[in-house]
Amino acid sequence: MSQNYFQIDEHDIKVLENNGCQAEDWNTVYVSPEFDSTRVRDVVFEGEIKLGGLTGEVVRNDSRKKKCGIYKAKLNNVTIEDNCYISNVNIELSNLVIQSGVIIENVGKIACVGETTFGNGHEISVFNEAGGRELKITKQTSAQIAYMTVAYRDNQKLINKLNEITTDFVTGQKSNKALIANNVQIYNCNKIVNVAIGESALIDGALSLVEGTVDSSTEAPTFVGDGVIAEHFIVQKGASVTESAILSSTLVGEASQAGKMFSSENCVLFANSEGFHSEICSIFAGPYSVTHHKSTLLIAGMFSFFNAGSGTNQSNHMYKLGPVHQGILERGCKTGSSSYLLWPSRVGAFTAIIGKHYANFDSSNLPFSYINEKDGKSVITPAMNFFTTGTLRDGYKWPSRDRRKSAKKLDLIIFDVLSPYSVQKVMNGKNILAALKESADKKQEFVTHKNIHIKRLLLKTGTRYYQLIIDKYFGDMLVKRFKKEKPDNLKDILTYEKNPELANADWLDLSGLLCSKKRVESLIADVINGNINSLEKLQSGLENIYNSYDNDSWNWFLLKYKELNDKELADETNDNLINFLDSWKDSSLKLLNMVAQDSQKEFEGNTRISFGIDGNTDTDFDNVRGTFADNKFVKQINEEIEAVNLKYEALKKLISV
Repeated sequence: MSQNYFQIDEHDIKVLENNGCQAEDWNTVYVSPEFDSTRVRDVVFEGEIKLGGLTGEVVRNDSRKKKCGIYKAKLNNVTIEDNCYISNVNIELSNLVIQSGVIIENVGKIACVGETTFGNGHEISVFNEAGGRELKITKQTSAQIAYMTVAYRDNQKLINKLNEITTDFVTGQKSNKALIANNVQIYNCNKIVNVAIGESALIDGALSLVEGTVDSSTEAPTFVGDGVIAEHFIVQKGASVTESAILSSTLVGEASQAGKMFSSENCVLFANSEGFHSEICSIFAGPYSVTHHKSTLLIAGMFSFFNAGSGTNQSNHMYKLGPVHQGILERGCKTGSSSYLLWPSRVGAFTAIIGKHYANFDSSNLPFSYINEKDGKSVITPAMNFFTTGTLRDGYKWPSRDRRKSAKKLDLIIFDVLSPYSVQKVMNGKNILAALKESADKKQEFVTHKNIHIKRLLLKTGTRYYQLIIDKYFGDMLVKRFKKEKPDNLKDILTYEKNPELANADWLDLSGLLCSKKRVESLIADVINGNINSLEKLQSGLENIYNSYDNDSWNWFLLKYKELNDKELADETNDNLINFLDSWKDSSLKLLNMVAQDSQKEFEGNTRISFGIDGNTDTDFDNVRGTFADNKFVKQINEEIEAVNLKYEALKKLISV
């Protein structure tokens, strides 16, 4: 990169003029020692111009090579560093710093107008369309920082400090020149105004980008493609926004994808989310939120690990005080085709919602459920969604579908389906069902809990299934600990890790980050008292919580075991430890066998309709869909069954040592 620029000399001026170039004032044109005037043609210079070395070639994204130089362009107050290729600028490049290796070809206007923060600090009305939960988006806004800012409006001191921290960061982004960083490539774009573009980004065919940041890096390049219109936006590293997507006051998170005429206003979509065709408004879409269908409208909701079925819709007003209502679908929820929810409502984790629901219900302590509509009532089947193919498959696929390439990731994600967060809700659900069973009249067909109906005859089954989930998770924790420590005696590992008191509280899901509430409260205290006073320090504090997950979840398990059994696990007799392992083995195998049975439904009966159109149905089906025995997911289940038996024998052997 050139460091020194000198006023252009008469020789280079003459060469440039002979090449069809002109300057408002040649005295304000500066060049580096490596500048080659023969590689500049038909260029108009206005204001202060700095031109770096022009040698060698650059390689386009389509592998074609271009000789470095500046051809047919108007430059106004622009610095162009070494070895760039700029050609066919139909309007102007104005108030820019263009770093080395940049390619700009066939564009209209790329400019910085006045002082701007490039979308950083722009305030959006997320989650509640009517306001009150405003978020100032930045290129460093993680799902967890956003969650705290949006959700914790009961703590105004925290909100004030978070806004101060964000404002300090935004002030550092303020400039009257836009940066186009090293190795950026920009093709066929109409208008780019007040947009900062990060290293190695590719922008091809965008119609209008105004007041925003396209963050990017060599390891996680960002792509903005054909027909995109975006205003007041942040696109984080590794994301892709293409195919006529329209973004207004929106943050697109790391490795997220938006396209196919997707429309977003006042929304955030965090890591690995996908928005195609759909419309979203005032949505807090945590990591892995997915909407793919033209008929889907998501409005005023909070989601994560969410899959929206076609025609999914919600209402956030009752034609009284405006769109003031909001709803929450906790992690792992799904909606069926044409599902509808009336806000405000809150749905428990890993729940599938089918049908149209006009009641305002709260099922947050009844996770892993089905919610259906029956005769106009919202009816929940507790616990059953844990024993289905979909939930287990989701647990397998989410970690493998993490597209983020940055070494340092913003969003901190714990993928575990079973965790202290979900299992505490399972425990609550078990107690709720048991209490309802105790108080229900045997003549009742349904009982109600927080405005949702439960079939009375399912209360006992739901209680039993929730206990199976608890048994499985508790055993899983011991197996995980055994795998990590590899002890000679089982009781050697049944000890607390450091700071067990931090795990002994409710657990939270900070939009992907599962953690003890006490950890969060400690972080909040550090923010309020000023120990954390920057986005960098706040992110570091959140990373410390993330790194404490294994320690805290182990301690939580031991504490809960003691709470439920009035005895430390380490003090149990060998017979009780074997009983503990038996419960884990039985619950794990029951889960896997139930999922296998659920999977088998995909290969039999009515699923074969429409196969063998003019020939053999079974052969056609097998050749297209494959067989049950050869299915990858089914094989994975069988491997898990074998692993459960092997781990059980290994742990049982350690008890008698």
